[in-house]
Amino acid sequence: MKDRTVQKRALGASQLTSAVRRHWKVALLVAAAMAGQTLLTLAQPWPLRALIDHVVQNPSNTNDLMSRYSLTEFILVSIRGFFHEDLYHFLFQGIFLLALIYCGNALLLYVQNTALATLGQRVVLTIRERLFSHLVSLPHGFFEKARTGDLTSRISKDTADAQDILESLLTVLIRSLPTVVGILVVSFVMDWIYALTFVMVIPVVYWANVFFSRRTREAVRRQRRIEGALASSVQETFYYHKAVTSLSLENEVVDDFLEGGRESAQQAVRAGRYQGMLTASMDMLVGATSLLVLFVGILRIIHGCLTVGQLMVFLSYLNSLFKPIREMSKFAGRWAKSSAALERIEEIMALNPAEMGACDVPHAVPAPRFRGHVQFRDVWFGYDKDRPLLRGFEMAVAAGERVALVGDSGSGKSTLLHLLMRLYDPDRGAVLVDGRDIREFTLASLRNQMAVVLQDSYIFRMSVRDNIAMAKPGATEDEVVAAARAAGAHEFILGLSQGYDTQLGEGGGGLSGGQKRRLAIARAILRDAPIVVLDEPTVGLDAASEKRVMASIQRLTRGRTTFMVTHQLATIMDFDRIVVLSGGEVVESGRHEDLVQAGGLYQRLWESQRAEEESPLPAGSQEILEA
Repeated sequence: MKDRTVQKRALGASQLTSAVRRHWKVALLVAAAMAGQTLLTLAQPWPLRALIDHVVQNPSNTNDLMSRYSLTEFILVSIRGFFHEDLYHFLFQGIFLLALIYCGNALLLYVQNTALATLGQRVVLTIRERLFSHLVSLPHGFFEKARTGDLTSRISKDTADAQDILESLLTVLIRSLPTVVGILVVSFVMDWIYALTFVMVIPVVYWANVFFSRRTREAVRRQRRIEGALASSVQETFYYHKAVTSLSLENEVVDDFLEGGRESAQQAVRAGRYQGMLTASMDMLVGATSLLVLFVGILRIIHGCLTVGQLMVFLSYLNSLFKPIREMSKFAGRWAKSSAALERIEEIMALNPAEMGACDVPHAVPAPRFRGHVQFRDVWFGYDKDRPLLRGFEMAVAAGERVALVGDSGSGKSTLLHLLMRLYDPDRGAVLVDGRDIREFTLASLRNQMAVVLQDSYIFRMSVRDNIAMAKPGATEDEVVAAARAAGAHEFILGLSQGYDTQLGEGGGGLSGGQKRRLAIARAILRDAPIVVLDEPTVGLDAASEKRVMASIQRLTRGRTTFMVTHQLATIMDFDRIVVLSGGEVVESGRHEDLVQAGGLYQRLWESQRAEEESPLPAGSQEILEA
């Protein structure tokens, strides 16, 4: 388990480094600015040492200098001294170099912050793009089991954490770590005994980082799992809001949300507590080490082993040393939090579409224009591999034939459509179009030759025109209007506030069920595909809407190979063939009139529906419906 966690964390980091390599020019600019700051940090104490040892430590010369010249003369003499080896030389050169270092550091800090922000945003966008593209490429079966809210959280929040960890990582690797190493090297060269006081603190810092960051990461990992579940719960509540209110479940969903929120907050507080402990331990180490360095330094000055200027260099280095150490300790906490996010990203990126269901096989080719002959040949398939729904299923449909699939729930009707659209692949056997296994074709080219109208019309949050035109990118205005006319949607579209430019809400909010269905049919007509797939296209519609939708379907399916799943038998009376399924097998097949006469399952379904339509409403039902 530990090896898998380490491997997953490394793979998550590989997503980050891969994205950084894509923007290497900006990363190089960040690295150059940070490296420059490191060099200036190492150089900063030395002009100060020269001022102290050569100017401040010679008070008689300094007092004589200030008494002999006015301020203007003093500045002029100091400038002259820049070019001569005397007191003025050390004074002016020290001040000049300090000013140069401060200005250079400020400039490099501006370059670093600007470039780092640019790099962070580009890296987040790259990771987000890769994650979203990979998710979209996954088979349909994955999304039937996945939590949509959790996936949304990974795309939005987890990818955003990549910027935080990137900034911390670059700061540690390019500025903090080289600064620490450089300070230790220079300190050992100056006075190795004194430098040992710096080294003593490093193992303690390392242990504290490892101890607290591990516990922070565990808490954050649990928090992210809870937040993903919360996001799914919120999305589900909003999506099924009508059901929540009609069943008076408001209090229950709020209680569930609060419980999840409390669990998430507990883990966040726990992570914050460990980070606080880490920061506090760093501050204690800073204070203790500062006192030790000052004490040892004064002793070595008393014994003549160290100058005051050298002590100032050590104290300056001490201050500069603990700043990157603090950054490294903060990085440990940030890495603990962000590595959990990277792991969640990698969990998705590691999913192999080929192992999960239908995907493009190697050497898949674009499908030619289909004539529309479809054959299911010895097809075995089950959503649960241990319980196959289809066992050696056989069926052939001629090009241009309109076939209706009917039967009880779970008989395999929609499954056949899923296999035809390659939402799933058969466990055994094959689905053929024009005599060729559909797995030979790329998914995009296969599905582009299918016009699909489902029970859920899938109206997107865009204009009416764009909702229709998405079936055929680049479609002209005339083509869109013609498709809408053929679907019987043109009249109601013109009645909208802005006609074809009307912006629709999420899920087609503001449109009736029949209007949404006709927009979906217009989209299918515009695609002009040789194969039409209809899954319960009239379910949930009133009689008037059903009549208009069926008229649109008649125009859509004319001359095209059609598969229509329905429970409403009155809508398929004129179909070329009706296939009756039960338990994944064909139990009857023929035209409506023949099947009604045959006295089998279809006749029982037909008689049952007729009886329901003709039966009078119970007393009081009419008032309830009108209410």
